[in-house]
Amino acid sequence: MSRFIEEQIQGKENLEDRKEKLLRVFKKSVLTASELRSRKVEKRPKLLGEWLRKGDLGFIFAPRGRGKTWFSMAVAKALAIGAGAKVGVWEACEAQTVLYVDGEMALDDTQGREIALDGDAGNRLHFLHHSVIFEDAEETLNLTDKSAQDAITATLLHLKATVLVMDNLSSLFYGLKENENDSWEAVLPWLLELRRRGICIIIVHHAGTNESRMRGATKREDACHWVIRLDASVHGDAEEGARFCTAFTKNRNCPGKDAQSVEFYFKPNGLHIGKVDVVCSIVDSLERFRICIREMKLESASEIADEMSSSRGYVSKLAQKAEKEGWCRIQDRKYTYHEPGCPPF
Repeated sequence: MSRFIEEQIQGKENLEDRKEKLLRVFKKSVLTASELRSRKVEKRPKLLGEWLRKGDLGFIFAPRGRGKTWFSMAVAKALAIGAGAKVGVWEACEAQTVLYVDGEMALDDTQGREIALDGDAGNRLHFLHHSVIFEDAEETLNLTDKSAQDAITATLLHLKATVLVMDNLSSLFYGLKENENDSWEAVLPWLLELRRRGICIIIVHHAGTNESRMRGATKREDACHWVIRLDASVHGDAEEGARFCTAFTKNRNCPGKDAQSVEFYFKPNGLHIGKVDVVCSIVDSLERFRICIREMKLESASEIADEMSSSRGYVSKLAQKAEKEGWCRIQDRKYTYHEPGCPPF
């Protein structure tokens, strides 16, 4: 018998063994509706505010230079510090062990930002940095590779980490075809496995050309619990530090008050070199409307209502108020931004 035929027979036997094993598992795991109702299911604990919970999969995205790393690192640090630590209006709950995987920034920049952010996360915040990996072993981080995914999983289990932050998708998952949904299949099974282990996953990514959605295929958002976009501040860009407004484009955990938009300003501390003060405030509805027509170039009430999770009637009222203030033009049911101080329409 040839070696090829032997391998074919062995492969068929392995498939049959696998089928029988799965059949036993499925028979044991099937629940009736009554069994499902009576089964004790632990409610996923909150980690930060209402929107971030154990086992979440979420994305933070924005154009280059807007503050993605500032924000994601602030979230990671607050989670590691635990009760009392805040990110804007959102308070951390019980302290978590966090692994922050950095695939892009220079090591001195990462170090500087960790020092700049207030609070001591002690031994609960860990960094796996692409520069250190290369310096130590001349290896690279490519999490599209199954062996690298398995190594990260083993590292998380070794650290007993409950949160994984990956900054960012483009630099850590190279080889993926971003605009093809099927390409995400090389990554999704691993992320779902981590979720089932109760590990919260935060992925940082870039915005697309119109800035309103993440770059690339939309399939990535199907399995996630929330997506946060960082919009330009209504006060303009900061000369130093970073200034932006958060906006949830998806939120399964709390589609209400806790998902409100917040403006952040990572402002250099004037007294202590290398430190930043994080100033935040709630973004009211009129400011969000301004962002929609000025930054996102949305023109219709339906587009803006979808973006703000509100009604078209409410958007119309905001537009009328903005028109009275002199920075919105209403024509043919379309809204356009008018810079205050410029000649009238």
